[in-house]
Amino acid sequence: MPAPSDPALVALTLAYVALLLVGVRGAARNRTLSPFAARKIVHVGIGVGTIAATALFAARGWALVAPALFIVLNASGLPRRLVPALARDGRDPALWMFPLCVVALYLLYWSELNRGPVLVGLCALGLADPAAAAVGRRYGERRFAGWGHGRSVEGSAAFLVVTAAAAGAIAMALPTPLPALRIAVGCGVVGALVEAISPTGVDNLTAPVAVAAAFRALA
Repeated sequence: MPAPSDPALVALTLAYVALLLVGVRGAARNRTLSPFAARKIVHVGIGVGTIAATALFAARGWALVAPALFIVLNASGLPRRLVPALARDGRDPALWMFPLCVVALYLLYWSELNRGPVLVGLCALGLADPAAAAVGRRYGERRFAGWGHGRSVEGSAAFLVVTAAAAGAIAMALPTPLPALRIAVGCGVVGALVEAISPTGVDNLTAPVAVAAAFRALA
């Protein structure tokens, strides 16, 4: 089956996100989901959709349409009104940083020949970040003293493991395989360190960009 065209991918991406938000809104209203769970399901859902779409887009210009639109929608406050649980408070930077990070990764690291840095950065954003939050919330007992913005060793370890696994898998899956072990360890360590020192919400931008830079430098 041929891949969908870029305009069709944009339409599919917007429809997917809309359906995801409506579904999470219904579950949150019925108290099936806690606010924390609602945020993480949306985070992972949009992250996985973005990763898949990024692998399929042919042109960067079309790929930028959806995240740029979401920046505008977040500015309008529509996502918070649709799913109030998405924002921990009215100034929650995570709502801004997620689509901003996607735009930054596309602008800085998009390549027609090697989309590895972009895909690894998106995995850090859409998979490692919520894994760190979930593990830190459930199992976090050892908090960084004097730094780390309240984050835990356990949460940072989860970020490292998920990022390393994604980086290693992508390095091996590229048309020209790259040194997977070196890339996995380097991306995992860099991402975990940057995530730990970044303010809450801002890490949605800083850690994935740092992971993408590490992937490119180690490739």
